[in-house]
Amino acid sequence: MKLYVNLFLILLLILSSCGNSQEKYDPNKKLNDREQRQLLLTSIRYMGHLPKKGTHENKFDAVYDEYYSKLALDYTVEAYHQKDGYEYFLASRIAPSLKVKKVAVGVKMKRNEDGQLEHYEEIFRTWRFEVPEMLEKGLMLFDKMVKGEDLSPYYPQNSGKEEYIEFPDEKVFFDTVDRRWKVKSTGTQLIEEII
Repeated sequence: MKLYVNLFLILLLILSSCGNSQEKYDPNKKLNDREQRQLLLTSIRYMGHLPKKGTHENKFDAVYDEYYSKLALDYTVEAYHQKDGYEYFLASRIAPSLKVKKVAVGVKMKRNEDGQLEHYEEIFRTWRFEVPEMLEKGLMLFDKMVKGEDLSPYYPQNSGKEEYIEFPDEKVFFDTVDRRWKVKSTGTQLIEEII
């Protein structure tokens, strides 16, 4: 009987800590709707897919403003935190799938007083998950990201059969200078862009 009580208490502790993370990082308590939209608009040209005929060199051209404004509407801010002058957020979007699934992106960024990006880094992108699993895993990873903890146990090459993070992995990394995901070069081959 004592074993069951202990297991129940441990389960309760785990469940309450998950709820605390969700509440602690609730973007609606820290940002209004306009501020959340602005956060996404500031980062969407890095986080989102390129438009047709768009390249990384021309994606900031005014001709693509409407495309990126609409694309930002596909994203939801799931978590938000500020620390040491940086903003951390978890954004999700619906991913192509037979069931409703979402992909989450953990971002660390810094904006200047004019709202322009000084630093942008995607710390992780998750696999496609149904919404409850995406929130559970995404918020757990987000909490670890904010705390500066090592996320490598959740990379595909380390997580066994359980999926968490799709990128980065052994071959894919986020280039903070170019602000995009790339494949590491092998030998003399050039680095390929993947997103």
